[in-house]
Amino acid sequence: MKKFFKLIAITLTLIIVAMPLTAAAGNAAASQKRYEITSPYENINWNEWKAYKAQLHCHTNASDGYLTVDESVQAHYDKGYDILAITDHGTLNRGWNAEPQLIPILRLVKYERTQMAPIVPLTNDAYNSYLNGTASTTNGTIRENGMIDVPLGIELNFATPVADCHLTGYYAEYGQGLMGVFGDYETPAAGVNEAGGITMLSHIGEYVYPDKDSEDHVGKPIDEYYVNKFARLFLDNPGSAVGMGINSATDAHTRCDRILYDQILKKTIPNDVVPWGFTFSDSHDAESINFAYTMHYMPELSNEELRASMENGTFFSVSHYSNGVELNGMRELPEYIEEEVNHESNDTPLVTKMEIDDENDTVTVWGENFDTITWIADGKVIERTYDCNENESITIDLKDFDINYFVRFYITGEDGICYSQPLVIREENTQHEAVDVPVTKDISTFLRDLISWLDKIAFQNPGIRIFKILLMGYDPEAEAETAPTE
Repeated sequence: MKKFFKLIAITLTLIIVAMPLTAAAGNAAASQKRYEITSPYENINWNEWKAYKAQLHCHTNASDGYLTVDESVQAHYDKGYDILAITDHGTLNRGWNAEPQLIPILRLVKYERTQMAPIVPLTNDAYNSYLNGTASTTNGTIRENGMIDVPLGIELNFATPVADCHLTGYYAEYGQGLMGVFGDYETPAAGVNEAGGITMLSHIGEYVYPDKDSEDHVGKPIDEYYVNKFARLFLDNPGSAVGMGINSATDAHTRCDRILYDQILKKTIPNDVVPWGFTFSDSHDAESINFAYTMHYMPELSNEELRASMENGTFFSVSHYSNGVELNGMRELPEYIEEEVNHESNDTPLVTKMEIDDENDTVTVWGENFDTITWIADGKVIERTYDCNENESITIDLKDFDINYFVRFYITGEDGICYSQPLVIREENTQHEAVDVPVTKDISTFLRDLISWLDKIAFQNPGIRIFKILLMGYDPEAEAETAPTE
């Protein structure tokens, strides 16, 4: 019996000793893996290009906001924005100095906000003063440049029931007065694509899990149905469907969207499409204007450069709030921060420079207003560094990790969080194997076809057309211009 226990003791000792040796062997194997790294930031001239502050999703009382157009423009101008896209529900922005075609029934439903008050667009002189930077700020601050007006901003699917199924469109004459169908992201994304514009998916979490205050979804993978649905949308509209929101407003209803985003990336990257991650305030009032925004590195401030930045991912996404968790349960911030953050501050974290050493498989980051950096590979946290000295660079050696598709990171500080775009990772001298992403079929597929049929057959009588024009903001001339030709 003594020999038996002695044998057990020896065996356990060998197992305990072998465990770290096995782990070390695994790390050594990973370290022998060499990578090719593709970065959206590789062509940025960090010494000459400037980071421009952009709000790509906000509202006025032209749909369901509290602020008039002129109040919204002034408020963003005061907060130091360089770029403003007004994206009212179902209502195209044809210029801050133009009267939008309203959807009266929507403004009436949101009467507590809109009060059905006048819209108050800018005069032409005032409009030009904001564009060239000669307009006065409320506190008398002198600005270095003006603020550009992003044309034809709109939030699509404005009247979907149960949960929001929204996406924003830009640079395309499409969507005025179109109500949308619950769950149908595909039709408006394709419509904007055909009209020559770009789209960004909004707060997807409101559709994927309308019980947004529940903890049931936090830290868990999202159902493959939704992953395929949105991955398919990006694959079907390459270059037009440019990305999705990963942190909106206070992040209350987008806290799981970054898990979904990482799952989508593992479907799209092998098929050579990379959707970018956006942050935005989705503001309806003055208080929330500065909750979240994007910082675009561009050689100059123009709509041409902005569109290129949105398409190519040369920007960082910034928020004052973050209450999500990663897939493995590690919180994105060292401490949960929501109530005490100073969302009026512009001292949010920002990446100021990046260097990628493809020969040695390292990524080096410089930044400001941060103390922690977190790295995510293929959807899981692989490394986190605390107590960062922002006067020094932070470097990660990717050879230390087994990575198949992408790496992204975020830096956090006292006043918020800054997300990078994903860096595509391939093992050296290999290509990603294409992944099959099936087309999803759901109730929206049926409703989409039904509504289209009703619109062509039943909704064409003069009375209904007058109703659509007067109360729904329907624009038959725009529809004729954007209708597909045989």
